Amino acid sequence: MKNNNMMTFIIVAGVIILSVFTVVVTINFLPDNESNSYYVKTRDEMSAKIESVNIVDNKLIINTSGSPIEYCVKTTKSIPNDNSICWKKINDNYASISVFPYRTYYVWIKDDTGNISNYININSND
Repeated sequence: MKNNNMMTFIIVAGVIILSVFTVVVTINFLPDNESNSYYVKTRDEMSAKIESVNIVDNKLIINTSGSPIEYCVKTTKSIPNDNSICWKKINDNYASISVFPYRTYYVWIKDDTGNISNYININSND
């Protein structure tokens, strides 16, 4: 009788652990539709634009047009706020940053009036 109770406990505990694991995996695989725009408002009327984002020799190359003043590159797609440490200056509509292989990078630019673009993502798969 004691052996049956132990076996039942093991099976029930296993099913509970498997169910929790399945929920966690499913949540992480579903697309992230939440908006982090409460941190900063992205606007369509930007005076700058990301023209291209390429990776060459482990360097992320960003070409822009208009009047961008800063760019931000992150490995997460949460929108950077105005005073985030990721913001770096853009010179002559061109920026370059070293990247690691096999990662996804998200790129934003900020124009001269403080508007932040939507992100562009790029994979550095070699």
